[in-house]
Amino acid sequence: MSLAEAALITHVLGWVFWLGTDLGVFLSCRYAERGNLSAETRLTLLEVGMKLDRLPRFAVPLVWGSGVVLSKQLGYDFIPLGICFFITIAWVIATYLIIFTSPGSKQFLIGIRLQTLFYGMVIIGMGGGSSWLLYNGEIPLWLALKWYAYVLIAASALALEKYFIPVVEDFQLLAAEGGNDQLNSKLSSDLKPVYLAVLAIYSGTVVAGLSGLLKPLL
Repeated sequence: MSLAEAALITHVLGWVFWLGTDLGVFLSCRYAERGNLSAETRLTLLEVGMKLDRLPRFAVPLVWGSGVVLSKQLGYDFIPLGICFFITIAWVIATYLIIFTSPGSKQFLIGIRLQTLFYGMVIIGMGGGSSWLLYNGEIPLWLALKWYAYVLIAASALALEKYFIPVVEDFQLLAAEGGNDQLNSKLSSDLKPVYLAVLAIYSGTVVAGLSGLLKPLL
């Protein structure tokens, strides 16, 4: 199997797995929000959702890296493969540290900082770069849309990390004290920006996928 073939498989399956599994995470959170369920059931649903959320996180750097390889194969060579592989591997390691090390630990904080750095690079580099290259006719519209979609995903992911902090605190209270009307109301309120960020991420994945399918027209 050639590098281009491996990149194509990773890219397509990565998008599909990312979006499909994250829908399960979204539904788990929606059901965990229900105040008519027992606290134990709601916490179990949240636990399932958080476990489902692990592997899609790895799709983010893998889809990005495979996309760079595919772009190079099409003649759009803006990032050397060595740098691409280095960023992708470092991003995967950062994701691992965030998921599988204790929150607040040195390793976890390193993962968070690296992830924030990579998202920032995507927002600035791909956002500004796609506008400049599209304006100068160096990339087609379909590729620019893919880049813009990834910028939307990166910005929404950063927002999601911030907005999910009070939600975690709400569920910690649910585990300690059980459900009540005040907590249920606060949880629903805190989840609203989370849902908006998640829907923005879904929108980015849809735009990126459709832009590739519509490549001959764009």
